[in-house]
Amino acid sequence: MRHAKVLSAILILVATVAWTPAVSPDAAIDEFVRAYIKRHAVPSAAIAVVRNGRIVKATGYGIANLELDVPATDRSLYEIGSISKQFTAEAVMALVEEGKLGLDDPIARHLPGTPPAWSAITIRHLLSHTSGLHDWEAGSAFSYRREYAPQEFIDLVARDPLDFAPGERYAYTNSSHPLLGLIVERVSGKSYEQFVAERIFKPAGMTDTRFRHPEEIVPRRAAGYVDHEGTLQNGEPLRPRIIAPNGGIMSSATDMAKWQIALGGGVLLKRATLDQMWAPIRLNSGKPFNNVGLAWFIESFRGHRYVVHNGSTAGGYSSVIYRYLDDGLAVVVLMNVDRWNVVNVLATRIANFYIPGLDISGIRETADPDPALSRRFVDLLAAVAEGRDSELLVDRLRNPGKASRLPAGFGYRGDLARFALLERVDLGERGEEKFGNIVRWLYRYRLVSKAGTIYYTFQVTPEGKVASLVPEKE
Repeated sequence: MRHAKVLSAILILVATVAWTPAVSPDAAIDEFVRAYIKRHAVPSAAIAVVRNGRIVKATGYGIANLELDVPATDRSLYEIGSISKQFTAEAVMALVEEGKLGLDDPIARHLPGTPPAWSAITIRHLLSHTSGLHDWEAGSAFSYRREYAPQEFIDLVARDPLDFAPGERYAYTNSSHPLLGLIVERVSGKSYEQFVAERIFKPAGMTDTRFRHPEEIVPRRAAGYVDHEGTLQNGEPLRPRIIAPNGGIMSSATDMAKWQIALGGGVLLKRATLDQMWAPIRLNSGKPFNNVGLAWFIESFRGHRYVVHNGSTAGGYSSVIYRYLDDGLAVVVLMNVDRWNVVNVLATRIANFYIPGLDISGIRETADPDPALSRRFVDLLAAVAEGRDSELLVDRLRNPGKASRLPAGFGYRGDLARFALLERVDLGERGEEKFGNIVRWLYRYRLVSKAGTIYYTFQVTPEGKVASLVPEKE
């Protein structure tokens, strides 16, 4: 009888264990995101995950409006900033598919009033940031508090000479896509906003998405915030319509997921067109510029190819879209504050829940074959944190005798509990071109201190110079 009771108890225990549900990926993601945005003082975030053509998660976290204490949802509307450039590019490519535009058309053919100095600039140059146009954001002439007529905007950009001959090199500029928006209007015979709404928003089923007009009342709008010395304040409330092709779209996490499904399903553009947009551009020399496509950036992480683009606005928002090309996965994150790559780190951590191995935090520490080099990296991080130049940097990042060209926030100065190598990746004798530099090695580290954990990726040239360093704070 005693043995029967024990056996019965064991069977009950086994049955209980067998039927106790494990923590679902959804619950694990929810817990992680809530903790992450709290740690980084982000008022709210909305995320969407698309896998194999369907939405597997769309959720909001935190407070969308601090004044009214409104919680964020998957349908809260955020400004998506420069991700709007992808919608402009898709509008242009739709016209290319119709034969109404050619990528190598000079922009002067479709845009009267451009100066002679722009005669060699093509549609392709505008889409790939190889036009040489000076970025209007780099100066102080543009105002967010007034509207601009088309010719007035052209004249404003033309005040500065070209930074380089069209097609000679790459330099990100916010001057290109407003011009593309004007070209879309002239070629289509419709306003830019109408054309994008009809050709992209409607067929994709993006019922929440709209263009930001300061005077309009927007249901479910998430308020944007800027950080002023640790205090959140309301972001810039105005935005001229002329720069809508650059960053004027508001969308929700769910709508952004619908966009990715429509894009991958051939609803908006042909697959061959997308392949063209996601292929590396070529400069005048014929050399490929591996990280840049047409309005998208092209990257990979440990064999996983992806296209990515960030957005941020003066209104106080940040956003990112990652589309993993061979994994059937897309992740969108929208936030109502801009804290540099916090939005990127969150997106890759979310991706890692679905496909392990997509973010740096999962890499195990390994034996360091060159501790002296690692110490030099630590010295470099201290120099950057203190605003000093370093001989370890490539020439384009050097600023001899002056303040560092890298933001102080990229560096680290303080006590270290551990600076551990995660991996050293040899890209081969020929290396790989990354944003204009040949990179031979990738070094990834975990930096641990009392303040927390930061992951660092260093891109190193064959000459041993650092071409890029990227911090990712936990």
